[in-house]
Amino acid sequence: MVSSGSKRSGSQVAMPPPVARALRNLGHDLSMARRMRRLTQEDLAQRIGTSLSTVRRMEDGYPGTALHTFLRALHVLGRLEDVVRVMALEQDTLGLELAQDQLPQRVRAAGGKKLKARPPEESGREGGATGGDEFEGF
Repeated sequence: MVSSGSKRSGSQVAMPPPVARALRNLGHDLSMARRMRRLTQEDLAQRIGTSLSTVRRMEDGYPGTALHTFLRALHVLGRLEDVVRVMALEQDTLGLELAQDQLPQRVRAAGGKKLKARPPEESGREGGATGGDEFEGF
C-alpha cells in the first residue's frame, strides 16, 4: 500500500495530456539549447551536479525529474531568468483579476469609527500652495 505522503504517490494520478506535452516540449527545448551551446549531456550533468541518466530523462520529458534539476539546467544554459520573469506576479493577469474581484467595496476605519472629511480648502493647501504632488506622502 502506497501512502499519500510517499514519493510514488504521483504515479497514482493520471498525467493530464497538456502537462505531458509541456514536459516533452521542455525536454526537447532543453536538449536544443544544450546542443546549441555545444555542451554534451555529460557536460550538462556535471555542471548541474546530477547523473547522465537524469539529464537523459529530463530531455525525454520524464515526469519524475525534480523541478530543481530543470531549474539548475536552465541556470547553466542562461535561461533561468526567463522562467522567473514568466512566473512573476505582474504577469499573472488572471490571478490579478481574481484578486481585484475580491477587494472590498469600502474600507472602514478600525473600531467602526467614521472619519471626518477634510474641508476642501484644507486639502488644497497641502500640495497646491507649494506645487507639491497631489499624493505627497505615498
